[in-house]
Amino acid sequence: MTDALRGDAVKRVLLVEDEPEVCAFLTDELEQSGYELVCVTNDQAAYDLLDREWRSFSAVILDVNLGPGTTGFDVARYARRLNASIAVIFTTGFDANSVVRFGVNESVFVPKPFTGKDMLIAIQQASDGPGAVR
Repeated sequence: MTDALRGDAVKRVLLVEDEPEVCAFLTDELEQSGYELVCVTNDQAAYDLLDREWRSFSAVILDVNLGPGTTGFDVARYARRLNASIAVIFTTGFDANSVVRFGVNESVFVPKPFTGKDMLIAIQQASDGPGAVR
């Protein structure tokens, strides 16, 4: 049973992903497991939402490459400035070395392509803290 279904800490998750297909897939997968997923497709929408609702998110899933604008790393650092305990999960189809070098501490990396189960495990790992980028 997932944390969301047991009523533990992580329930509302912000997904910052520029690919609508990934957004739709993860929304279906995570909502079936009891999470509320809010998806935005660019960095500015993420910053705006975090400014208004940062207290409501227990986790953030970020594509590293968000297209024009800032990166998922930048959005993660901003989220952590607002909420030092937010769980952070990075995803990308590119090399994981950049996540280790540029990501935030105590974050989890999930390479694309991934399954819903992969993401559920990553949310659990990131929520359990502490630890370095995995």
